[in-house]
Amino acid sequence: MKSYADYTHFEAADFLQDAEFQAWIRRPGPERDAYWRGLVRTNTHLKPELAQARLLALGLESSWTEFSETYVEERFQRLRTETLAPAHRRESQVLPLRLRPWSRVAVAACLALLLVAGGWGYTYFFTETLAQTTYGQLQTLKLYDGSVVTLNANSRLRLPSRWDWRQTRQVWLDGEAYFSVTKQPLPTGFRKFTVHTTRLDVEVLGTRFNVYARPAKTQILLDEGRVQLRDATTRRALTLRPGQLVEYVAAVQLPVQQPAPVVARGLSAYRQNRLLFDDAPLTELARRFEEVYGLGLLFKGKSFENQRFTGELPVNNLDKAVLILAESFDGQARLEPQRVVLVAD
Repeated sequence: MKSYADYTHFEAADFLQDAEFQAWIRRPGPERDAYWRGLVRTNTHLKPELAQARLLALGLESSWTEFSETYVEERFQRLRTETLAPAHRRESQVLPLRLRPWSRVAVAACLALLLVAGGWGYTYFFTETLAQTTYGQLQTLKLYDGSVVTLNANSRLRLPSRWDWRQTRQVWLDGEAYFSVTKQPLPTGFRKFTVHTTRLDVEVLGTRFNVYARPAKTQILLDEGRVQLRDATTRRALTLRPGQLVEYVAAVQLPVQQPAPVVARGLSAYRQNRLLFDDAPLTELARRFEEVYGLGLLFKGKSFENQRFTGELPVNNLDKAVLILAESFDGQARLEPQRVVLVAD
C-alpha cells in the first residue's frame, strides 16, 4: 500500500480515483480497515474528505467499471475549471463546450449538496452515539452488528463511531441494561464484544446477560453463553457460566452465586416494564425506587419497622407505583419535592 504521505493533499475526488481506496470499498477487511483508520488518525484533516469519498463510493461503486479513470479525470477537471476558476479566466477561456447559465446553477447546487453530504458522512461514520433514558423510561436499541440492548430507566450507553466499531465491538454503560449479543465470525474465531463499566469490563462472544452498574453496586447475571469479567483495576479475570450471578459492592467482589429463579427473574424483569421484589428490605425498595423514578422514598410510622416488601411496580407509571405501595402497606402516600413519603400508623 501507499505511504500515508502520498495522501496528505488528497480531496474526496482524489480518493474516489485511488486504486487502493477502491479496493478497500469493494473488499474491506481487517488489514485495509486498519490502514485507512491509521491514515485519518495521523492526518486528521483528511477525515471529512475520506468520509465524503466513502459515502459517495458506497452509492457509486457499481458504476466505476463503466468509465475509465482518464474519462473521469477529464470530466472532473473540466467541471472544476469552469466552476472554480477566477471570473476573468472563465470569461477569457474558450472551451469546446461552454456551460450555460442554468448549468452553472445546477453545478453550484451539486457542489453544495456534496458539501452537505460530506458533513453528514463525517457525522455518520466518525461520531460517537450516546443513548440515554430518563426516569421511568425504557429504550430498546439495535446496535450496528444487530445486537439488541434494553436500557433501563436512568441509564446511559455510549457507542463508538461506526468507523471504530469495525475494529472493536465495545460500549460503555452507566446504569442498567440487558444485552443480547450477536456472534460475528472471523477466520480464526469470533469477534469479541466488550461492555465497559466503572467497576469492570464484561467480555463476550455471543450471549445474553444483564449488567447492573450503579453507584451502590455492580451485578452481572448471565442467562446464556459465556462471559469473562475483567477487573478494571487489577485486570484479573473471572469466567461465568449460565445462571451465575456475580456482585461487587464498593471494591469487594462477593462470591459467585447461583441465584434462585425468582431472584434471577427479578434482576431483568424491567425488560417487561416491571420491577420485581421478593421479600426485599425497605432500604432495597427505596434504593431501587430512587434509581428508576428519580425520587426518594421515605417511610414514616412505627408499623414500618422490620417490614419487607414482596410485589411488583410498573417502571413507566410513577402514580400507579405509589398507589401500589400505599395499598401494600395500608398507608397513605404524600408527594413532596424530590421524594414520596409513605405514612402508616
